[in-house]
Amino acid sequence: MRLNHRQLEAFRAMIETGSVTDAAKRILITQPAASRLLSDLEHTVGYPLFRREKKRLSPTPEALALFEEVERSFIGIDMITEAAREIGSYRRGALHIAGMPAMSLGFLPRVIAEFCVQRPEISIALQIHSSQKVMQCVASQQFDLGFAESDTTHPGVTTELLYEAPMIAVLPKEHRLCSKSSLVPADFEDEIFVALGANYPTRKRVDAMFLSADVQPKMRIETQLSFAVGQIVSQGGGVSLIDPITALEMGKQSLVETRPFAPSLLYQYNVLFPSLRPKSRISNVFLDLVRSHLVQGIG
Repeated sequence: MRLNHRQLEAFRAMIETGSVTDAAKRILITQPAASRLLSDLEHTVGYPLFRREKKRLSPTPEALALFEEVERSFIGIDMITEAAREIGSYRRGALHIAGMPAMSLGFLPRVIAEFCVQRPEISIALQIHSSQKVMQCVASQQFDLGFAESDTTHPGVTTELLYEAPMIAVLPKEHRLCSKSSLVPADFEDEIFVALGANYPTRKRVDAMFLSADVQPKMRIETQLSFAVGQIVSQGGGVSLIDPITALEMGKQSLVETRPFAPSLLYQYNVLFPSLRPKSRISNVFLDLVRSHLVQGIG
């Protein structure tokens, strides 16, 4: 015995509507075609499914028993159909994201929260790592997206520039430099400077800038995270230059004073994709929201 899906579809519509005409309309075929499908189904199962009474069909007890089994199967198909529809409209699925702390401690959680309100059936997992570790996570092909400063190459990763903006000076509240509307390298002469680790690309660029300007800040404090730099500055531990997202986050919380700095030192935020599989449609929609927040937040 081999049942045909179209036969079962006509059978289900017939039981639910009670009319061959209405069943045919539901599954978008003609009445003769629906009658033929029902007749073929009876022939396939080997017993009557309907009684012919006054030009109407009435289901037999066997038909009702069969309908229970068919309905269970169709409920599963309907659920799959709905899932496929939601996936196609970006309303179902999962995103696995690896992000550097500069973006993941305040900025990305806000974007994720808004994204999940808009698309409640999508689940998101965010892991926070250094830029180098983010690259390794994405290279493993287990993550859909990565956000990092590092632009070094890896055969398992495709890197694109997401956004770039000037680094911002951060100062303790009531510091003498707060009287200025913008800062230049000479303002940092003999100031205690809270720096990122010597192996960070940003640190190397800052050092080169001070060397070129013949300025010597006091490099007494060093840490690995921009957020930690900002926290030390907020406690009066020194002054610094950090990425714009972290600076603006801390400025909003009134933890530090922020000032523009010239010459401009552009900080790059990169987005990383696994190179061995295509970008998911959900990833592209999420990135559109990330870019929108960056433009609104940083300008």
